[in-house]
Amino acid sequence: MTQFADQKAHDGGEFFTPVSLVSLIANIIEPTSGRVLDPACGSGGMFVQSAQVVERRHENPTEKLTFYGLEKNATTIRLAKMNLAVHGLEGDIQQAITYYEDPHELLRKADFVMANPPFNVDEIDADKVKSDPRLPFGLPGVNKKGKISNGNYIWISYFYSYLNEQGRAGLVMSSQASSAGRDEAKVRQKLVDTGDVDVMVAIRSNFFYTRTVPCELWFLNRAKPETRRGKVLMIDARNTYRKVKSPARFTISLQSRNKTCWPLSGSTGARAGGISILWRDIVSVC
Repeated sequence: MTQFADQKAHDGGEFFTPVSLVSLIANIIEPTSGRVLDPACGSGGMFVQSAQVVERRHENPTEKLTFYGLEKNATTIRLAKMNLAVHGLEGDIQQAITYYEDPHELLRKADFVMANPPFNVDEIDADKVKSDPRLPFGLPGVNKKGKISNGNYIWISYFYSYLNEQGRAGLVMSSQASSAGRDEAKVRQKLVDTGDVDVMVAIRSNFFYTRTVPCELWFLNRAKPETRRGKVLMIDARNTYRKVKSPARFTISLQSRNKTCWPLSGSTGARAGGISILWRDIVSVC
């Protein structure tokens, strides 16, 4: 998979997601049972890590989880199916351009959404998506060519709309999204006003195998406890890592056991690498 990442998965704003980030997402949203959707599934890493969450509970992931994926590239779909097969898993992965297609029809039906979508795409046809029911907060801005100015909030809106009333989502997103202005800021404000933005984690550059861009992890929780309504846990994890040498450069693997606080689903506690602790402020971290 890493060799595939170095050679192939870095075009059109797409990046192969390092296992350290995928594992972190899975451990925060804890997909223990139900429907798991990845609308930009690539090689299927989100599904594999979700299954491992279930296995650590001494349960069978094929009995507890149902995987749904969307991917535009036929070759990558074959890679994803192979990745699932070698881990003893199966999934309904369909070829589709997620901006315009929703073959699984999972609007408001998914228990978990996990994804690393392409960043900062500016070629989405606004006319084709303007009436899409997956955009509850409206369009994030249209340029003079009739294209969405930046596709980040198309993705974020889609992920939110797929969740059922108890659903949770974890996604990798360009760091530009949290500070974007104009129409993107209006969409972001509507999303924040729902009270369902749970956690945001700042990740430093060099996490990806083929790009140096920094990113952020967004976590949405449609069933966030009332005690946390109106609150978002902000975590600065830019200095929480260890360097791992790769063929091209030093990449990063996240340390999740020591300094940083993670939310514990459905409670007021926090999770640090599987260890439950009290949710508290940590200077310079969260």
